[in-house]
Amino acid sequence: MPMTTMKKARATALATVLLAVGALPAAGQDLTRFVALGDSLAAGFVSGGLAIHPQERSVPALVARQAGVADFQMPLISEPGIPPLLTIAGFAGASPVIVPRSSTPGAPLNLNLPRPYNNLAVPGFDVVDVFETVTGNALIDIILRGQGPAIGQALALQPTFALVWIGNNDVLGAATSGIVLEGVTLTPVPVFEDTYRTLVAAIVAGGTEVVVATLPDVTVIPFVTTLPPVLLNPQTGQPVLINGQTIPLIGPGGPLAPGDRVLLPASALLAQGIGVPAALGGTGQPLPDNAVLSAGEVATIQARVAAFNNVIRQAADDFGAAVADINALLNEARTGYPVGGNITVTTAFLTGGVFSYDGVHPTPLGNALAANEFIRAINDRFGGGIPPVDLFPFVFGPDGSAGAAIELSGLGTGTPVFSAAAAEALRLSLRVPPTEELLRIKARREQPRERPGVDEGPREKPRDVRVDIDLRGPRGRQ
Repeated sequence: MPMTTMKKARATALATVLLAVGALPAAGQDLTRFVALGDSLAAGFVSGGLAIHPQERSVPALVARQAGVADFQMPLISEPGIPPLLTIAGFAGASPVIVPRSSTPGAPLNLNLPRPYNNLAVPGFDVVDVFETVTGNALIDIILRGQGPAIGQALALQPTFALVWIGNNDVLGAATSGIVLEGVTLTPVPVFEDTYRTLVAAIVAGGTEVVVATLPDVTVIPFVTTLPPVLLNPQTGQPVLINGQTIPLIGPGGPLAPGDRVLLPASALLAQGIGVPAALGGTGQPLPDNAVLSAGEVATIQARVAAFNNVIRQAADDFGAAVADINALLNEARTGYPVGGNITVTTAFLTGGVFSYDGVHPTPLGNALAANEFIRAINDRFGGGIPPVDLFPFVFGPDGSAGAAIELSGLGTGTPVFSAAAAEALRLSLRVPPTEELLRIKARREQPRERPGVDEGPREKPRDVRVDIDLRGPRGRQ
């Protein structure tokens, strides 16, 4: 389909959805009809999969429970989940090995619900997908069921309150793939701003109250921070020292610098000696581009997260939405977040209690912490009295059993090994293009073009649509 025709088709579809908003009645200050839009973080995606136990402990589900919402429907999936959740299968020496817990996925449990689900968050979605994407993989088909885009289904429920936590995948692909590509693994800021403001405008146009959330800094999640750029003793997990100095790993451009990051899937390569100097028992082969983020790439991703969060805060201010500051919450957890008594959780992989086995998504305990931040924001902005989630069952009881658990702190001293199967399952769920495709695009962009203006790589979606809604918000109008 020609590009201009595609633009017109998307603009027409989006305008149809948004023009219908005017028919919605004004809502009161309640969560009677509560909907959630977002990505894997709001969906309850834990340890690389979507399954009933963590879904029922997702952020929207916890907020709904605390608010006394009587009917909050989710696209529940039986154990072991889709994809099957990750687990520690055993130990290679002292190193825990992380793999999918089964080769057989779970199945939908309430696929025939005769109305849209209340939780319409879809793993792998970016902000434009909320408007445009209706199929593409098993999870999308299970959640949206061919009934139209997520925004249209959410508005069809005539919500009184909405939770919007979207934007993570507009930057996460760059961090998890190790390849930073504008318009491919990073959404351009103007595209994000226009679409995000359109989304919030569409929801509040009918009188629905909204809570939004800032995006966590994806360069500080365990997937990015667990492995340092230096050689570790695989038995102790501690840096190898020669004459008191650490030994840099070998990256695509030579020895890695202190500010470079080695991604979690590189652990399987390091176990084979890749990235390790030959003089120290390794192969001498460099780690591939997709296993490393350079310091410059880290800075680019961090700047993009900051820009997106500025957009989110400004949209919230213009449209009167509450803001849950998840970015600040994660930063606090990096140094230790108290959860009662002498218990402190951190973002450390496997042992911290906040992040699950995939190194990207929270445990149910992490979701409970985030839910309390959403509840605080809702109460502060709208004068509510929703009680916070009791963290005790998530620390000591069965509510915390899905994903990594604090008691793992005494098991294994070696470097965790994130298997290739675990990495591939996560990539597919996050809808990140294959590494080979990303590397081809990167190579083309680094070569001089014979025909200026021609980009042979896949373009970002045409997202410069305009609709008849004032995107400045009520506070921005003159």
